Formats: sequence, structure tokens, C-alpha cells
Amino acid sequence: MTLTEPESVTRFRQFLQINTMHPTPEYRKCADFLIAQGNDIGMEASVVECVEGKPIVILKLEGTDPSEKSILLSCHTDVVPVFEEFWTHPPFAADRVQAENGDFKIIARGAQDMKVTGSMYLEAIRNIRDSGTKLKRNVFIIFAPDEEIGGKDGVQKLVETEEFKNLNAGFDVDEGLISPVTTSVVLYAERTTSQVVFTAHGNTGHGSQFIEGTAIEKLLPVINEIMALREKEKSRLLAIDEKERSVRSGEITSVNLTQIEGGKQPNVVPATYSVTFDIRVTPLVDLEEFRQYLHDLAEKNGVEVKLLHPDEERTISKMDRSNVFIDKFFNVLESRGIDYAPMICPGATDARYVRTKGIPAFGFNPMQSTTTLAHDHDEFVWESEYIKGIEVYVDLIQNLANV
Repeated sequence: MTLTEPESVTRFRQFLQINTMHPTPEYRKCADFLIAQGNDIGMEASVVECVEGKPIVILKLEGTDPSEKSILLSCHTDVVPVFEEFWTHPPFAADRVQAENGDFKIIARGAQDMKVTGSMYLEAIRNIRDSGTKLKRNVFIIFAPDEEIGGKDGVQKLVETEEFKNLNAGFDVDEGLISPVTTSVVLYAERTTSQVVFTAHGNTGHGSQFIEGTAIEKLLPVINEIMALREKEKSRLLAIDEKERSVRSGEITSVNLTQIEGGKQPNVVPATYSVTFDIRVTPLVDLEEFRQYLHDLAEKNGVEVKLLHPDEERTISKMDRSNVFIDKFFNVLESRGIDYAPMICPGATDARYVRTKGIPAFGFNPMQSTTTLAHDHDEFVWESEYIKGIEVYVDLIQNLANV
């Protein structure tokens, strides 16, 4: 590993140094940086602003046959908040620190999730341009805001626009997971967010009395049943071999009680009580049947129910190798000797919105042998893995765009 900092790393660090942390991300500064990067590479830049103050930057590398279906490379620009007191380096300094093994750590919020991926896209396109290689299909890099808070004002709105339709997309390479081992994962589906609020109304009165028909009495059977479901799903997860557990966690429906609300003061029995569960439903469970189960549970116990994401669609990109893009994607991984495992993403990414338009979207990150620290303190990537990852994307982009 050279002590001299590669230019690709310098540009990556500059991207990381832009504070796009919620609740006040520097989106405009970030957009200006990305547009400048695109111009420097020779890409055409455009900005779609579905919501004022939340620019979506689209960089275009034109192919020799723009009428063909295009390739999308998707990245979100926002990052989650930090607890700075737990960091050993300033989270937006993007320090380059040499480790005992001679490699360098790039330490910053967003180093893994997911500015590193956007940087690898940019550097791969730069290398392709510098080599003089021509691509048949248009390639678009999409840098979108707000993924970390659900994507409502970002990709969810973008896919409904004429601008997105005009991209004529045939395939999307989207957010993946850095691997702590030497096997990468390919995300082809996601658990569906099914957060639910149960609200009960009942009799109120003085806290010294045995009040009948209280709100909490109505809610308790609901809480107990959902928590029993949680234990059942947790047992299913623990029954999976430990070596496979992280890759197969998306096969399990996760359940967590996240909010309890009610009561004004200790000596008054509350008239209203509510509980919120964060539930992520695996694609292996019928989504509509599960939603009906929640409604039936509420009706049985005389409480109200509200689904916070009632229109959330279930989207799966089938690993159908008769599709030329999907086949080429996996051919590249196999030709490079990259060991991979298909995975249902346990969380949610912007890929789910792209999939609603019938576009195959696969989450992938080629970086391996790196401790998973997305959303954690001292988030970092190895410089060597970053540089190797750029070459993987060069191969992927060239092959997908010329298929």
C-alpha cells in the first residue's frame, strides 16, 4: 500500500466531508460537488427536485445507441446521525489512517452507508472514459436524498416522474452490504415495512379505584399476542445455523414494540392508550393476509388499528437468468471469482421503489473482509477494498452497458 494518497481516495474523502446528516443535511453543497465531479468526468448532469431543497442529481454517460434500455447506478446521499462522543475521529473529517497491516482506514459517517458506493460508481466511469472504451447503452448515476428516512421525498417520488420514465431503464445496481467475510451478498428483495399503531379507548377515573373497561386492559391482549409472535420469529431465527443467520435473517419477520403512549399523570387512569410495533414482514409471508391478521386482532379486542405504510408494495427481483441483464450481472461476478449469496434485505432501501416499475434491481457492494459498521461509531472502509471495488464496477458497468 502506497503512502501517497490516490486521487480516487482524495475525491472519496471530499464527498464524505460534506455533512449530509439528518435532520439538516447539506444537500445543496452535496449536489454541487457531484455535478462538478460529473462535469470533470465528462458526464451530463441534471437535477430533479421533486421536493424543494432535496435535489436528486442524475449524471449521464451517453452510449452509442441511446435507444436501448439504460443501466442505472443508484446511491443515496444522506447519512444517519452520529454520537460524536463515541467516535475516535471526527465523523466528517474523513481521516485517512494507516493501520498495522499497512492498509489505510477511511473513517467517516457514510464511509460504508453509502457514499463509498457512489464514489466507486464515479471512479469506475472515470476509468472507463479515460480508457476510451465506448458503451452501447446510456448509463445513469442517480444520487438521491432521504433514503435513511424512508425515501418519500426522494426515489419514491422520482420514479413517478417523466424524468425517470425517460431514463428508459432496463436494470438497476443499487445499495448493497459490505461483507465482513469473503462472500458478498446480492440483495434481490426486502422485508416489507409494516409498522402498526393500536389505540384503545376506555373508562377513566382516579388511580385509587378499580376502574373497569380501561384502555390498557383492552390493549394488553394485543400486546401479548404480538409479543408472542415476536418470540416465535426469534426462535425461528435462532434455529438457523449461526454461519447462515445473517444472510438468511430476511426470511424472518422482525417484530419490536417501539412506542407506548398514554397517561397524563400518575393518579389518573388514562382514557386512551396506544402502542406502536415496528414489523418487517418477510417476502415468504403473504403480505395481505398478514395485514388482515392485524385488523382482525384489533377488531377482536375492540381497539383501533392504523398501518403507517398501508400502500407499501412488495417487490422482488426474480433471479431469472433468462433476463440478459441479470445473466450478465452474475456472469461478471462469477468470472471475477466473487463468491456471492442471494439475500432478502432485512431492512429497506430505495431499490424497492425502482422495482415497482418492473425494473430488476439488485443491491450489491463488492467490498469484503470489512467489519460491518453502517450506522455505527467509527464507520470506516479499507482503502485497498475501495480501490479493488472500483475495478469490479468497471467490469460490471462495461458488461451491463454492452449487453
